Amino acid sequence: MDTTQQSLTTRDQIIARREEGLTVRAITDQLAVSTSTVKRCIRRYAETERRPRPQLTTQGEYAAIRAAIRNNPFSNPVAIREALHLVSAQTVRSRLHEAGIQHRVPAIKERLTDQHRTGSRQFASNMWGRTWSFGRE
Repeated sequence: MDTTQQSLTTRDQIIARREEGLTVRAITDQLAVSTSTVKRCIRRYAETERRPRPQLTTQGEYAAIRAAIRNNPFSNPVAIREALHLVSAQTVRSRLHEAGIQHRVPAIKERLTDQHRTGSRQFASNMWGRTWSFGRE
């Protein structure tokens, strides 16, 4: 874990403990950080207190996204966004994720037949022993 991730984890732990009702002194003792660090984190959190952004899609648009993926399960978020004239493909991805729908992978791959194998062998035998120049003479 690098220093930035560690400091973010420490900040999160400080804020979580503060919201649990612990004192600054108790947090410093538990996390083995200085009092000034704890106070600074609490002050910055109080100043900026991050709130989730409001959703830009309505319930009707959310239902339309789910219906679009049900009608064409191998569609992608960009195509759905263009069809429904929504703000961004990321918004569509987020709504699909909330509905429990992840990226799509074709369920069945094309299986090679004996005809494919025969054609491949025939091509290889026709090309065997040829000299390839690729434009170099």
